[in-house]
Amino acid sequence: MIETEGRARNEKLIRNAFGELMKDVCTSIPGHVLTFDPLTQRAQVQIGILRVDVNDATFALKPIVEVPVYFPGGDYCVEYQIDPGCEGDILFSQRCIDGWVQSGGVATNPRGRFHSMQDAMFLPGFRSQPNALTDFQNNGVRMRNKAGSQFVWLKNDNSISMDNGVARFNVLADGTTLMQNGAGSFQLLADGSFLINGLKITPDGNVITAAGINLNTHRHSGVTPGSGTSGVPVI
Repeated sequence: MIETEGRARNEKLIRNAFGELMKDVCTSIPGHVLTFDPLTQRAQVQIGILRVDVNDATFALKPIVEVPVYFPGGDYCVEYQIDPGCEGDILFSQRCIDGWVQSGGVATNPRGRFHSMQDAMFLPGFRSQPNALTDFQNNGVRMRNKAGSQFVWLKNDNSISMDNGVARFNVLADGTTLMQNGAGSFQLLADGSFLINGLKITPDGNVITAAGINLNTHRHSGVTPGSGTSGVPVI
């Protein structure tokens, strides 16, 4: 009985000691950007979860500086704007990244750090519920601003749509192309016909209709023999 109790106490001590040690092992945690340097693509980030001390008092950790920010790709990459308040996941490297940040490749390890808060990298895009994207479509791939008023959208029906809040451009699955702004519009139909503000041009280059009037078969009003000028087309 005494031996069993002693073993249980030892196990509890080991668990508690291990738990205390793990509190200083950094792996991954949500946070947000405080400042961003476009030249170096480094950010100052703030951890988004409060710590609790031995007296159960909560406190925010100090910002982490010189944090590399993730932009996917290699020779071809995706660039996007990083503003203060941008949320994401803060990742912590297994080893010191100081040498790698300076030289890339296979770098030296100038510090014997393990899972340290100083070796952070930032992955933008993880969002808290208050900052969830509005009008999320879950359809194909859409590159957009936060408000959704500007976008380039590859849809799952093989169509493409672009919008900047003033003009819109669409390519439908059958190849029909549409462009519209506040002043006018054009359509390039799947058969090659071209419509622009009511004017229709066929694939062979002939203008067929203008203002709804067929230019091949139309008739004029006010026609009399002689050298006079006819009136406008009527049909």
